[in-house]
Amino acid sequence: MPPGRNMDDLYTTIKSGMWRLNYRLSREGRIRFFDEFYPLLHDTKAAVLGDRDDESWYLVYIGTRPSSRGLGLARKCIEAVTKLADEQGLPCYLESSNDINPAIYAKMGFEHRCRIELERAEKRVGMDCMVKESAMVETRYVDLAKDFVKKE
Repeated sequence: MPPGRNMDDLYTTIKSGMWRLNYRLSREGRIRFFDEFYPLLHDTKAAVLGDRDDESWYLVYIGTRPSSRGLGLARKCIEAVTKLADEQGLPCYLESSNDINPAIYAKMGFEHRCRIELERAEKRVGMDCMVKESAMVETRYVDLAKDFVKKE
């Protein structure tokens, strides 16, 4: 999702088709999803990114069909977004519920920031929250550090 958009805003809920869940989930399912899960993700992202929350790319629901796995398609999508973010000097944020993925995302420059647990189900579900800082921002800090060292 581009900066300034959140997955839980009305526009995104309608455009993504998530509104259908309101009719497909049980009453308890709707409560868990819309009143507990969405706010947890929203609040965690805000806590991790702080004042940069609205100025970040949010990679939501990344995946491929089983028949398309292993072809590098998800990686290409992620790299396209992280390239845009780098050009804009903005961070990228994602959550993953698959324990295999954080190592894969780390190879693409994402750093683990926290883990949240969804506890109300019979089986706890953990989600790793990760951020990839903009290469432009990192370069800027390196340049500032070099300038500081030169002055001394």
